[in-house]
Formats: sequence, C-alpha cells, structure tokens
Amino acid sequence: MQLLKSCLISIVLAAGSSAVFAEKIDTLNIPQVEGELTLDGKLDEAIWDRAEKVTLDYETRPGENTPAPVKTTAYIAQNGTSLLVAFVAEDPEPEKLHYSYRDRDTAWGDDQVGFKVDTFNDSRKAYNFFVNPVGIQSDSIEDDVSLSEDTSWNGIWYSAAEITKTGYTVEIELPFKVLRFPDDKGVKTWGIDFVRFYPRGFMHRFALSPQQRDVNCYVCQIDKVRGFENIESGRNLELTPYIAAQDSEIRNPPTDPDWQGEGVDWDAGMDLRWGITDSSMLNATINPDFSQVETDAAQLDVNTQFSLFFSEKRPFFLEGAEYFRTPFTLLHTRTIADPDFGAKYIGKSEGHSYGILASRDQQTSFLIPGSLSSSFATLRNPDGSDMESDVFAARYAYDLGEKSQIGGMVTHRGGEGYSNSVAAIDGKYSITDVDELRYEIMYSDSENSEQLQQEYGLASTSSGLGYRLNYSHNGRNWDVFATHIDFDEDFRTDLGFKPQVGYDRQALGVKRRWFGDQSQGDFFENYSIQVKGERVTEYTDQKLWDLATITLNANGEYRSNFNLIGNVSYEFYQNNWFPQQYYSHTGSFYPDNALQVGYHLDWGDSVDYRHARAAEFTEYGFFASWQVNAHWSFRGEWQFTDFDVNQGQLFEADIFNFDSRYQFDNYSFLKLVLRYTDVDFNAPLYSDPNQVSKETIVNRQILYGYKWNPRTVFYLGYSDNGFEDDTVNRFEKTGKTFFSKFSYAFQL
Repeated sequence: MQLLKSCLISIVLAAGSSAVFAEKIDTLNIPQVEGELTLDGKLDEAIWDRAEKVTLDYETRPGENTPAPVKTTAYIAQNGTSLLVAFVAEDPEPEKLHYSYRDRDTAWGDDQVGFKVDTFNDSRKAYNFFVNPVGIQSDSIEDDVSLSEDTSWNGIWYSAAEITKTGYTVEIELPFKVLRFPDDKGVKTWGIDFVRFYPRGFMHRFALSPQQRDVNCYVCQIDKVRGFENIESGRNLELTPYIAAQDSEIRNPPTDPDWQGEGVDWDAGMDLRWGITDSSMLNATINPDFSQVETDAAQLDVNTQFSLFFSEKRPFFLEGAEYFRTPFTLLHTRTIADPDFGAKYIGKSEGHSYGILASRDQQTSFLIPGSLSSSFATLRNPDGSDMESDVFAARYAYDLGEKSQIGGMVTHRGGEGYSNSVAAIDGKYSITDVDELRYEIMYSDSENSEQLQQEYGLASTSSGLGYRLNYSHNGRNWDVFATHIDFDEDFRTDLGFKPQVGYDRQALGVKRRWFGDQSQGDFFENYSIQVKGERVTEYTDQKLWDLATITLNANGEYRSNFNLIGNVSYEFYQNNWFPQQYYSHTGSFYPDNALQVGYHLDWGDSVDYRHARAAEFTEYGFFASWQVNAHWSFRGEWQFTDFDVNQGQLFEADIFNFDSRYQFDNYSFLKLVLRYTDVDFNAPLYSDPNQVSKETIVNRQILYGYKWNPRTVFYLGYSDNGFEDDTVNRFEKTGKTFFSKFSYAFQL
C-alpha cells in the first residue's frame, strides 16, 4: 500500500500544470423568432434567415482540429417554446451517403448531424440530439463526471430531413419542456456544440468546437450560447396509459408434456412524467408492464465463478438512470424483478443534483457475493410464495469547482425478517486537466432471514466496508493509472451488482499512444501499447491472483479496430496454484459502410473451477452486421468454446445470437430474434453422476411494432422457448406466448 501511495504522489507531481484550451469563438447570441415552421427538411421558412448561423470548421477525428474537408452549416434560433436547429450538410459525393431506416438510437454509424447542449452550463453533462439523412433520431446524455454516455434516455422531439443533389438538410424542433435547466428568468448561458459524423473510410467527426486531446473532459470544451430570456419548460405533464393482452402456455417435458395456461390475460397500467420545475422531474408508474423488452443475448454460463451481468432495458428504470450512477454499481435495477408500483424524483439546481427511487417488488432476488464465487438467492414466504420487499434508493451530488464533484448514495431493500442497507460516499477531484483522483467508501448492514442463514450459512446480522481509490492521468500521448480496492467479506449490496467481495486489489498501469496523419496516407488513426500489473488478495491474507498484461491496440481506415492481449498470471483456487498464460485477439472493420464484420480468438490456460484442476481453452467467434438496404438489416454472432483438462475434452459449446429487422418507414418495423445455446459435456469426466451430456436452449421471438415516439407504441408478437438434453430425445418447447400492447403518451 505504501508503494502505491508513493507511485501516486510521484505521478501527480510529474503531471505538470493544466493544458491550454484551443481558441474558442465568441459566445453566440440566440435570437427569438416568430413565424410558422413546417418540419419537412427544406429550410425554406423565413425563420432560418433570422437564425444565428455557424459553420463546422474543425475535424476533431481522425484529424486533430484540422480544417473540415466538407462544409456543414448550422442554424439556431428559439421561438419561446422550442429550440430550433437546422443543418445544411454538403457532400461532393452525395451518392456515398450512408443512411438507413431503423429504430431510434441505432443509427450511430450513419451520416448524421446534430448538437450537444449543456443547459446548466456546468461543463459536466450534455443532452445530445442527432438526425440521419432520412430523419431517424438518436438522443443521449453525455456525462463528463462518469465518462459515460447514456443512450437509453429518450425525449419527445421533432425532426425532418431531405436528401438533396448536394448532400442533405435537417430541421429540428426541440420543445424546452424536454430539457431540464435552471429556473432563472433572465438571459441564460448554455454550452453548445454542433457536430457532423461523416463515414468515409474513417468515421470523420466535424464540429463547431475544437477538442484538445490533452484535456480530460469533453463537455467542458464546448462553446457557449446566450439568450433564452423568460423561457420555461412548461407544465410538462405526460400521462402514458397502456393496455396489454397476453396468452401464455407452459409445460415441463418429459414429466409434464401437456400445455398449461389460463387463457388471455388482460392488463393495464399508467406511467406519469411531470416536470415539477424547470430543473426537476417526477416519474411514477402503476402496475408497470415490462413484457416488451429486448431479449437478452445468450451468454455462456458454464465454468463461471461469478454471476453474469445483464443490462437494464426497461423504460421506467432507464429514465434518469444517470442520477444514480456510482463507480461501483450500488443500484442495478434489474434486481427489481416484478414491481407493482414505482416512483422516481430527479433534479439539479445550482450545483446540487439528486435522485430518489421507491418501489415495491413482488419478488426478492439478489446476489450473495463471495471471494471466490457468488450465488443467487430468491426469498420465499413460509408458504412457499415469493416474498415481497420494499425498495428505496437515493443519491445526492454536489459540484466542486469547475470539474470536481462529491456525492453520496443510500439504498435499502427490506421484507419480512430481512433487510439490506448500503451507505456510500464517492467523489472526483480534478488535479489538472489530465489528472484526477476518484474515491468511493461504502458500508452495508444486513439482517438475514432464517432462509438465508440455513441455505447460505449467513449470520443473523452482518455488516461490511468497502472502498476504492483511483488515480488516473489521461493525456494526449500517455495514460497512467493506479487503483486500490478493498471489500470486507460481509459486504453486500442487494440492490446493486457486486458479485465478488472479501478481497483487496491493487493495480498499476501505463499506456503510450501514437496518432497517425491521414493527410500523409497513414492507415492507422491511432495505436497504443499498455502494460498493467495487478494483485488480488483474499481477506484471509491469502494471495489469490497475480497478473501481468500487455495490450496492443490500433484503430484505422475502414473504421477498423484491432486488439492483441497477452496475460501471464498465477491464480490460487481451492488450495492450489495454477500458473497461466493466455491470449486474446479481436478485430473488426467495415469493408463497406453498410457491412461490419468482426472476430475474436482467445486461447491459453484456465481452471476447471468445478473440480479445481488445470485446464486449457480455445474460444473463437465471428459476427456480422449488414444493412442490406435502407430498410432491411441483420446482425448475427457465433461463438465456439473448447475446454479441455488432462483427461480430455471437458465440454464444447456453441452460442448463436441472430437479429433481423425490416423497418418499413420511420415508425413501423418487423423484427425476428433467435437465441441459441448448445453445450456438449463429457459426462464421465464430471464428479456428478447426474451430469447431462447435452444441453440445448433456444429462445425465439417475432415482433411487429409501430412506434410514433418513444412512449406511443403498438406491439404485436409471438415468442417461444425450449430445450433438449438427456431427458428428452428431441427438441421440446417449454413455453409459448402471444402478446399485444398499446400505449399512448398524452402531453398536457
């Protein structure tokens, strides 16, 4: 630990003073205009003659603030209720425009224009709004504090685009009620940047604001706009009722081969979104319907120590998720499996941001973490029914200075004879433009039910402490990081995702980066080498893992990415040391703008955790994502795993994920989904006499959807699933469902 502290001090002293920003343009003044705006992408209204006009002169990628090779003009104005933005994107070769009809938030690889707006002018977060040449929208929230971008956020805004003989044009109307901003009535200053993506060999990025690569933030570098006197977000009350019908049947062959079902099940509920003030929002839901969510991709769960992670995809929990984000995932809303209601209040004011979430879950399931493995617990009542639990989470953060922040988080989950509470403090301190210190301290307190005590050997009560300290230097050419993590063996976050506890981890790494010069014909945009060392020690002071890693990475023409990793490690498991060498190589590229192909290859030493013996593995896979035409696309990926021990092959596995979508227009689509997992086991090499020799799992779905906006939707579909193993002599369906749903967003 003392060595780590010394390294941190030395690195900070060597980092030097902050970088100098590139020269910025003068602050833009946004005019208020009057007149009708017809959204057709033509820019033929008088409004645009009175709008502020700018050009996107910088290429920030792959060029480093070099002159943009094609011209893009942006127009901006406001009419008291909406922000009005338009673009003229010129192209000397318009026949090379890449675009497609698809669902919103999935057009990031297309030609696109858009803007980023920091409504609180705090250089921390920005709303992003983009449109492709046929009007498909993408929006997100960018966060400089967590260095993340949340594409799950969806606002209701309006746009139109038109392809012309010289490129394309876009018109956007963004109601102020979509945005959160300070409540003051006078002149406001917001951060803003206009951006164009131009996929031609490289993914070129043009912008109004230059980007300095030796400054460790993006939102802090964008330009400013002034105006917006007396604008308000309005009442912004949105009610979204839904009605759903579902006809499901299940069976359990071979013991129960007959289908069982209760006929059509009708359901209804309501979501509410209320902008209480210009800078705060209340979300509530009664009897939420979570049936129509994207099917999780198949993952291999054989020979794994810790639980797999699945992302949240349900709209209610995704809204405002960035307000609850912490370095460790203390709130992972996928643990709230079956809520009958939920309420969430989020907001920001003068450097203070906050979020509160409350719900009741009709199921109570969570991770029981450990130092070497994790388990998944589901609590039951004495009669065998699911135990209900009350759920609560709250987070507060305060902005310090220009780029630092401190925050706190509490979570609680409680039911009959059971509870788990977590309290945490975290923060980020910016030392220079490229050096920062991040920290998090967490404490948990649990009351364990009789079931938990009997099934998992837990004490009646338990508590634990965890913390993380991380220093990073992220410069133009050099990255350096040092991390120390420590968790007690009894730490648990039942509303979060922390599958491993009872260890401390120390890591130190350095990365050198080089940049190519595309004006000189260089193939690679950038390439780098990273060296990292890591040690993990159990709470008993037993060393668990020593690891040394070297990583080579390159990004180049055809939007290509290549990665080569070599690892040397010593792993301690079940009183044995396992020396290991293993390697990984991945690559992907676009031979054409409409086609992306990729592959991965992993091989080397491993451990058979079930029997605590040395093993070797080979894993390889391929994927392809093809936009066949402007309407039809598909993505398929296949992965094969071969796992061997000294006595022979232990198992082999095939995983296949396939998605095909036909987008009729901007609103309606037909989608086909297939998830396939097949594992063949060498049963004689397992100690369990009941080990099966084959296990196949299949999930399928066909879905028609009409999506007028993110919350006004109609779905009609069918899904089924099934399996094949030693107990049956053919593939057997175990479930099938016909479903329909309609919801409509009333904006009041």
